Order: sequence, then C-alpha cells, then structure tokens
Amino acid sequence: MRIGDAASYRNVLANLGMLNERMENATMQVSSGKRLTRPSDSPSESAEVTHLKGQLIRIDQYRTNVDSGRFYLRIAETALSSVHDGLTAVFMRGSQAGSNFNDPTALAALASEIRAIRDQIFELANSHIQGRYLFAGSMVHQPAFAISGDTVSYRGDNAVNTVEISGGLQVEQNISGSAVFDPVFENIRLLLDGIDRDDKTAIQAALDRFKQTFAAVGTVRSRLGVELAKLENVEIHLQAREESLVLRKARIEDANMAEAISRINQTQAALNAAFQVGSLVRRRSLFDYLG
Repeated sequence: MRIGDAASYRNVLANLGMLNERMENATMQVSSGKRLTRPSDSPSESAEVTHLKGQLIRIDQYRTNVDSGRFYLRIAETALSSVHDGLTAVFMRGSQAGSNFNDPTALAALASEIRAIRDQIFELANSHIQGRYLFAGSMVHQPAFAISGDTVSYRGDNAVNTVEISGGLQVEQNISGSAVFDPVFENIRLLLDGIDRDDKTAIQAALDRFKQTFAAVGTVRSRLGVELAKLENVEIHLQAREESLVLRKARIEDANMAEAISRINQTQAALNAAFQVGSLVRRRSLFDYLG
C-alpha cells in the first residue's frame, strides 16, 4: 500500500468515526428529547440549566410554604369568625340579663347559656391542627389556654411564627392568642360576675366593654386577611416565574425533533458515502499490492 493510499484510508476511518459520533448524538436527542444530554455538549448552557433547576427547586419550596401558610391562616380566620359569632351571642344574652324583667331563675339560665358559649370559644382558642395549637405563639405543642372556674389564662407566648414565601419575603403562620382572647374571656368573666350578683351596673359596664372586644377580634381578622392576600399575590408571582424558568430551560436543553431527525438522515447518507469511499480505497490498495 502506498503512503498516499494509507493516508486516504486513515482519513476515511476518521471521517467514519466523526459521522458515527454525530449519528449517536442525533439518535440520543431523538430518543431522550433533549439537546443537552451531557455537560460536554455545551458547558455554558449546561451550567445555566443547572442554575435554572436550582431556582425551580427554590420556587417549589416557596409554593409549599405558601400552601402551608394559607392552610393555617385560613383555619385561624375561620376560628375567629366563629369567635365573633359567639361573642355576639354572649352580648345578646348579657343584654337580656341587664334588663329589669329577670328573676333569679331567668338570670341563672342566661348565665348557664353564656358559660356554654364561653366554653365553645375556649375550644376555639385552643384550636389545633396537625399537632399545632394555632394561638399559642411559638409554644405550639401545648394548649394555648387553661380554664379554672370562670377565669381563663393564657399559657402560650407572644411569638409569631413566620415562613419564607419568596426571596426575603415572609408571612405569619399564626397569631398570639393573648392579644385577641384575653379581652374576650375577661369581658365574659366580668359579665358573668355581674349576672351572678344581679348587679345591673356591673352587667352594663361589662357590656360597654364589648365594643373594644369586637374591635380587637376584627383587627386580628383583618391582619389575617392581609397575610392571606399576600399569599395569593405571591402565589401568582411564583407561578409566572416558574413558567418563565421552565420555558427558558426547555429552550436550552430540549431537542428540535424535526431538526434532529433531519440530521440523522443526513448523517446516514454521509455514512453510506463514506463506506463507499472506504471500499474503493481498500480495493485500490489490494490491486496495487497484487501488482
């Protein structure tokens, strides 16, 4: 075999190797649907895809936090709505007790009804879900309130638990029960004390305090509404951001199937031509050897 023929043969083999690699890459893209199948395909784009995946993981965690925050806040808001209804019922019965047309039996019946409603409010103040007491501050694993006679005492703290729902943005997951429930139970205690003593002045004084008590409950409910609205707005932002990142990631790594299939066909044609050239080189070299 002459030197020129040997060089030609090596070129044919090199060309076949390159075409086989191109065929392998195109076939892998079609089978996987991905243009980037390994970091070496494009180091810079692979690095960007890795970065995008990290951002998507963070967004997924933020959305989980949003769901968790909304879950607890909605339960708290529902509980406080029921507390408002209970307070209204207590106020109505207290107003009846403050009239001048009640005998001791009627007053005792009204006091009994108020205590029953108070006990329902007490249960709401100790609302818990998934092992967490909603109104105990950071002391979520113990009941927020204890009761002895007509006196209800707070056993939690004033801490507010927060969760991050976006970069640097947090939302409250609970409220301290002391600020909202202490006035409620103290008002009811004073009202019951006045009814038990049939003291119309004390009853009226307790009823006059209910305006501030309703306001306190309303303020906390409004705060919960603000936090829930914040969660809704952030969720919309996170969804839009996630869609943008997913689209960008797909544009980088997803294969153009029509283009990949066309490349397979072109490469196959080139391989067939290369095999023919290789066959001619080998045949010519054999004739040269035979002389």
